[in-house]
Amino acid sequence: MIYPANRRSLWTSARLLGLLLVAGLVAAACSQAADDPPAAPTAAPTAAPTTAAAPDTPDEPEAPTTEPEDTTGGLVPAGSDTPGVNDDTITISFIITDTSAVAAAFGWETPDEGDREAQVAALVDHFNAAGGVAGRQIDAKVTVFNAITDSPVSEEAICNAITQDDKAFAVVMTGQFQENARPCYHNANTLMFDAALYPVDNAGFEELAPYYWSPMLPSYDDLVAGLATGLIEDGWFHGATLGIIAIESELSQRVYDEQFAPRLAAAGVEVASYNTIDPTDGTSFNNDQLQAIINFKEAGVDKVVAIGGSRLVSWFIDTSITQNYAPAYAVSSYDAPEFNVFNYPEMMPGSSGISVLPGYDVNDEQYSFPASPAEQECADIFAAAGLEFVERANIRTGLMFCDVLRLLRAAEPHLTEVSAQGVSEAMWALGDSFEAASVYGVEFTEGSYAGGDLYRRFRFDPECECMALTGDPVDFDG
Repeated sequence: MIYPANRRSLWTSARLLGLLLVAGLVAAACSQAADDPPAAPTAAPTAAPTTAAAPDTPDEPEAPTTEPEDTTGGLVPAGSDTPGVNDDTITISFIITDTSAVAAAFGWETPDEGDREAQVAALVDHFNAAGGVAGRQIDAKVTVFNAITDSPVSEEAICNAITQDDKAFAVVMTGQFQENARPCYHNANTLMFDAALYPVDNAGFEELAPYYWSPMLPSYDDLVAGLATGLIEDGWFHGATLGIIAIESELSQRVYDEQFAPRLAAAGVEVASYNTIDPTDGTSFNNDQLQAIINFKEAGVDKVVAIGGSRLVSWFIDTSITQNYAPAYAVSSYDAPEFNVFNYPEMMPGSSGISVLPGYDVNDEQYSFPASPAEQECADIFAAAGLEFVERANIRTGLMFCDVLRLLRAAEPHLTEVSAQGVSEAMWALGDSFEAASVYGVEFTEGSYAGGDLYRRFRFDPECECMALTGDPVDFDG
């Protein structure tokens, strides 16, 4: 989340700088739409939500032993054409996205995530003390990526450094939103663990198999299907005049046609106006949003759903403010809900949707921290290294990093070969037995490369001016 210091002046500063950045930050959406560009503006809707459920108060999790236990089963052989693995070490790269320059340019504030390089070091020391991975010590390489420089050129340079200089076996990715990044790692036989809210559907995962995993997050097919189901069951479409905005891409069209539209049709929900947004450059991006607003006003649209990620909701809200247009919005984790709430709470009544990543979606009053033994385990690792934190948002990236290393350790008993295919098969063998620290739940199914399995419904609560959870975890498989 990136928060501006001055809510009311957000859109004016965003217009000046944001449209200069939009070609680089949003162009990735052309085929595999990129969510979460570091400089997304924001605001939102009108209509009153029903009363939200009480905050979660899970049982106090049991603290794990402070000394890690060596559970390794010895040296697992490396596969052919597998980089970054020898008899002593396995090289894993971690990308840390630095949004401070973007925040300074916009006058925004970001949650303090502390020293993330120190968090990586604490995790690596902890797991190496327990025997490492596959009988090898983890050789961690850290790349700090300045988000304001994001472009296809900069992301290819990072990929080349990680694959050619570091020769990493695996890379843990955050903030990589250009469409050339993931094919670059794939072509170098480097296993990817994506911790960014980057929309990829099942077809996209198949193209990058077996090198691309989003182990803690759902496929974009599942996310959009879950969003449609949640909104229908919540009655959000009742009495609404619905408008759709979608990033102009094969991904958006495919997911809308296959996942969203059929569910709406089965529920008798009609779409009054469907509009695509071309992210090729700032001019087309802005003009298409303005045209969509004109179309929505003419059709009487009072509720809007965005398809395709790219923080399109935040950008669209920013544009709609200049046109005195304030519909209600459907939101998911891909729409920066807490970012929007912080900036324009008076515009958020009526917002509803699904959460998959609590550290980015809801505050600790809504989802108590720590919420599970797994989350407590990761928090204890950081605390043992002297890393202080107050709330989940302070270590939200650290939790994702922690989960990747915990996952590799959990999969190790099933690992017969250190390779992308070998790791995939070992993870599939885990099924639903792995408890994640960073998300509500995961399940690994053979042939699938996205692990996110559970979501929570939430809606804006005007009393707390926050996104409030409204039900128990729901399985994407129904």
